[in-house]
Amino acid sequence: MPEGIPPYVLVARIGSILGMSFSLAIGLLFLLGGIIVPSLIAFAAFIPSFGLMAYVERKASRDRAARQASGTH
Repeated sequence: MPEGIPPYVLVARIGSILGMSFSLAIGLLFLLGGIIVPSLIAFAAFIPSFGLMAYVERKASRDRAARQASGTH
C-alpha cells in the first residue's frame, strides 16, 4: 500500500472502478442490442460510482492536509 493513503481510499477506488466498468459494459451491451432506455440507465449508473471515488479522494486529501497542519503524521 502506498504510504500516506488510507486503506478506505483503496477499497473505494477498487469498488468504484468495478462499478464504473460494470455499468459501462452493461450499457454497451444493451446499446448494441438496440435496447436504448436500459442502456441509458446503465450509463447513468456510472455517475454514482465516479462520485463515490471523487468524494473519498477529497476526504482523504482534507484529512492529510489537516494532519500536516497539526504536525502529526
